[in-house]
Amino acid sequence: MIGSRKDGFLAKALTSNREARASLGILLAEGGDPRIRLDPLTRRNRYGTATTPVCDEISFASTTANTISETGFEAAGRALDRLLTPNSASGLRIGQWFDEIRASITHFLGVPGSKAVLSPSGTDAEVLALALVAGLATGPLTNILIAPEETGSGVPMAASGLHFSDSTALGAPVAVGGPIDGLAAKGIEVAVVPIRDARGAPRDPEAIDQEAAQAVERELRRGRNVLLHVLDTSKTGLTSLTRQAARHLMASAPERVRVVVDACQLRCSLTQIKRDLDDGFMVQATGSKFAGGPPFCGVVLLPAALADELATRPSLPRGIADYSAALDWPAALRHCFGEMWVSQTNIGLGLRWVAALDGIASMAAMGDNLQTRIAARFAKEVRARAKNLRSIEFDDDEPDFGSSTIVPLAVRDRCVSSTAFQAAKRLQAGLREQDHGPVCHVGQPVCLGDQTVLRVAASAYTLAGVAARMSDGSNIDQAFRPVAADLDRLFEKWSLIENQP
Repeated sequence: MIGSRKDGFLAKALTSNREARASLGILLAEGGDPRIRLDPLTRRNRYGTATTPVCDEISFASTTANTISETGFEAAGRALDRLLTPNSASGLRIGQWFDEIRASITHFLGVPGSKAVLSPSGTDAEVLALALVAGLATGPLTNILIAPEETGSGVPMAASGLHFSDSTALGAPVAVGGPIDGLAAKGIEVAVVPIRDARGAPRDPEAIDQEAAQAVERELRRGRNVLLHVLDTSKTGLTSLTRQAARHLMASAPERVRVVVDACQLRCSLTQIKRDLDDGFMVQATGSKFAGGPPFCGVVLLPAALADELATRPSLPRGIADYSAALDWPAALRHCFGEMWVSQTNIGLGLRWVAALDGIASMAAMGDNLQTRIAARFAKEVRARAKNLRSIEFDDDEPDFGSSTIVPLAVRDRCVSSTAFQAAKRLQAGLREQDHGPVCHVGQPVCLGDQTVLRVAASAYTLAGVAARMSDGSNIDQAFRPVAADLDRLFEKWSLIENQP
């Protein structure tokens, strides 16, 4: 496993040297687009999270972004130490280091023969998956998205082969909405299948499967190839299209229909991701949501057959070099794409993945059944407290949202001069202020039809702490007490904020 050395000079410095910690924090914010650049005064990114550990804040914002954990930060420090001393007994060359990172990712998430391509973010992972499929397609391509409004704001543009920001993660200035070099010629179109009705209520899964099937059949009749998405977990915890429908549609035209699973929240079991790869699906994942890693560490996992196909039929649009560094790719594929690379390395991305793998390791150690049990307790505890808030539209009959680690709470606007979305933004901002109690983080507001929700979400670290206390002999009630205490402080502050004039 990566980052195993515990006694390097930097690792020691990071435990006591404020300057060394700040320097590592700066590196952890490099190699991403403007969303994670640190404000020079607050030393935080646009999400309000930091790249150095903050021990006195309460965070249930893993649907949006996490402040790095202390153990993840230490792991990144040990990794950097090995890079700075490549000739020492435990030192590493840069290429070896990235090989280790990919090997660790595939150890937890992959299957024999699968490959991992690192990506600066989940949105960048969409660009890479699109580019790979477009390169293999023999004709024009339609990208079928499932509820892009519940994935990422830049996803619709990325899925169309367009720049979604004014700067790429590797620092290339680009025009928002302009075509990515080499993708425009692929004739890419985007079709969208919603997972909610106009009121924001979840649609029937069979209706979604049927609509997706009709879309695939329509595009095939038009002579087009298809990239079909399965949304594993949305921003609010929903899952759609069903895997069964995706397998059937891919089998109906195996060389013209490709499937990618959007598991960027990483809230499904690790076993499920392995099954998806065995089924021949690509998988987009990140270590920066449920896994608890710092924002902007993504990956595209390639099933073995697709990786072999790419190795024999290399074709990447030139513009991908602005989004991806050479060492983000396994050597077997990197060499196939010749001299297209502009950058060899993205050090910040590698360090963020090292930190994220600390959280993924904790997921793997829990096991699926225990994780599900603790997650259900988390959702129950959140909803028990939320029902007492004046600002929340509480429904005792609210349906199961699929992932118990995300609890969406519908915000009631009590001010006639504003909207529920504005009210939700005020609440989220107020929770992050130092007034009325500790700094608290919850997920960004999401609009669902005529409702706006704020999301209270657990991370792998939340659940792993409970699991560790249970393994030490505590029952689940005792083991959950520290989480319950943090929830009490969060909702006490929430109540104070909502009662302000």
